[in-house]
Amino acid sequence: MTEVLIITPVADEDLDRIAAVDTRLKVVDGRGLFDNEIRETWSRWTVQRYLRSHKSRPSTGRERDQLLATAEIILGGWPYPMTLCSRAPCLRWYHQLPAGASNLLRSDLWGSHVVVTTSRGYGNTRAMAEYVLASFLYFSRDLYRACNDQRFHKSERATYRPVLLQGKTAGIIGAGGIGKEVAKLCAGAGCGPPWPYSTMYA
Repeated sequence: MTEVLIITPVADEDLDRIAAVDTRLKVVDGRGLFDNEIRETWSRWTVQRYLRSHKSRPSTGRERDQLLATAEIILGGWPYPMTLCSRAPCLRWYHQLPAGASNLLRSDLWGSHVVVTTSRGYGNTRAMAEYVLASFLYFSRDLYRACNDQRFHKSERATYRPVLLQGKTAGIIGAGGIGKEVAKLCAGAGCGPPWPYSTMYA
């Protein structure tokens, strides 16, 4: 049997789906057991932002170490326990749900022998791209001034200096999933990268 330890919040159906991949997989439910450890090692902001909705389960350090001692595969998320590799001698593969592997820079997995994979390509990159375009419009159309005017029940029209996005060049650093979606939306708004459109989407 290959032991798969789940330490990030996923639905019960997801646990069943993982177990159904192969009868030789033993899925261990560690959801919520590492939350207290994460609270002790991560910043207050991170804990409040990401663990507030978690269903935490009480556990001791010894119990967590026992789970890690036999785990060969770990499914993790953000934030994560800082020390996994040193406590999981059998660990061969760590998969994290977030797309960026650089998230693990503070972990002892970084530079270790353990294979690390991410869920890049399976998330909804369009949603993030729309946030980027919304930010462009927020500033280019002076919407922040409009929000303040509405808040203070006044209209200072002379202070508005809206700028058209059309004809502007969007500087996109990184042409991954999100970057490509941002480029598509920018092109639709009349602005885009300095390189040919066909090259961007080849």
